[in-house]
Amino acid sequence: MVWNIGKSILGTGDTRVDVEREADVIFAAAFIGATLFQNDRKGGRAWRVDMEPNSDIDKNLDARTADDRASMRGLNDACSKVNQLVRTQLARDEGGVVWGLTPTFGRGGMIQAGEGAQREYAKVNPTYAKTAFSYLSAAQRAAKDGQRADEMYIGRGAYCGLVVDDDGNAVSAMSTIRTTLNENTPDIGERWRPPADADVRAAQYPRDKDDATWGLIGGVALQDILAQQGMRFYPQSGGMPVSPNKHTDIVGYTHGMIRCICETVRIGQGTAFEMSIGVDTFKLASCMSCSSFMMANGVDASSTHLGRGESWSPYYGSQSHNPSYHADKMSIDDAIRHCNSRYTAFMHQCLRNGVAAMANQPSWVNEKHRGALAKLELILAQRSTAQNTVARDLFLDAMTYHKSDLLRLNSALVYGSGARPSCDASYDWCQNRSTGPDIKGTWESWVNPHTDEEVRALHTPPDPLLKQ
Repeated sequence: MVWNIGKSILGTGDTRVDVEREADVIFAAAFIGATLFQNDRKGGRAWRVDMEPNSDIDKNLDARTADDRASMRGLNDACSKVNQLVRTQLARDEGGVVWGLTPTFGRGGMIQAGEGAQREYAKVNPTYAKTAFSYLSAAQRAAKDGQRADEMYIGRGAYCGLVVDDDGNAVSAMSTIRTTLNENTPDIGERWRPPADADVRAAQYPRDKDDATWGLIGGVALQDILAQQGMRFYPQSGGMPVSPNKHTDIVGYTHGMIRCICETVRIGQGTAFEMSIGVDTFKLASCMSCSSFMMANGVDASSTHLGRGESWSPYYGSQSHNPSYHADKMSIDDAIRHCNSRYTAFMHQCLRNGVAAMANQPSWVNEKHRGALAKLELILAQRSTAQNTVARDLFLDAMTYHKSDLLRLNSALVYGSGARPSCDASYDWCQNRSTGPDIKGTWESWVNPHTDEEVRALHTPPDPLLKQ
């Protein structure tokens, strides 16, 4: 299938700003659609998303608290705006989205996929979980050519997916992988690859505008560091990664949870978990991109955050798969196709429903983003179905423009006219109460819970399992 090689995703303009607005609108529509989906399956109850208290080692307690308060204010604003659209669409003053805090990080703590996973995790011995964390984080052998051979990725955003079978055995572990995608990738659909002279390329990769393959996280120089931290690059030939071609390829990142969900489908049993490992990432929550894939496949994340899902990608092929010892219920390629088909239909539903809610309340959509919304609505109406990948691919394209998901929402949506009850800047969606002169919002009174000493401990690698 021929790819879109225009200078923006939807074709509303040629600049980086046009791409950013398009990506904002696409994400906002998907998030609103997911909220409507969750409200329906929860019988009208609100869906919750979470934020992680700041644990940046380069900041003191006061600076971390200031960052937390800004994040809370932004998350609260996003809830008010989304709830206005959702509640107007549903014609009732209930449901929507609220916010809270991610579960407290502890080594061995895991994100759970579905209620079954939550029950399984409750049985895990904390000492065993901490040992598993140390094992997954530790180097099992000497690095070769700068890479941790056969290891889990331990760098920024390091999550290790785990499959636990119905007997309680951990049978497979899979971390985030980087995949090079092109027009020949099976089930790739119609993706967007901006041309070499696109303004957005120079903006996203200012130091690598002539070298970076679109979608790379962090630019060219970071790739060697990611490899040293254990990330695996695919496809491979002769055991070595095939270098991406910036003229024909884009780059995507498939998270461990997604890979493990496909394994549970392959073997017809088990539950998927994801453990945050390394010393840079402490959120016990799934990104919105992973969460949407999980919703589509019937297993909600135990916690969802609105941070970054940069260049997030589903699984396209099985070359990188780490199978368990269980026999096939179906082949891994069939399992991938099954999961992706459900995700494709889900994204069609989310984007169509989200766009409808936004179009129904135009004053709550940023005036500068309305052109992108109109173009997205037209493309979905003319081309998207539950069977094709148009909606899915537009969402994936939006994620290749790197930006916080929370910022995407608050860029695309504004406070407009005719606010419904509670859908204004004064309502606290964490505490579910109105604020006022004598009642402060959570974002006004919050103090970061981590001492400087605790933050240093978080960033300190665990003791090795074996003394050298």
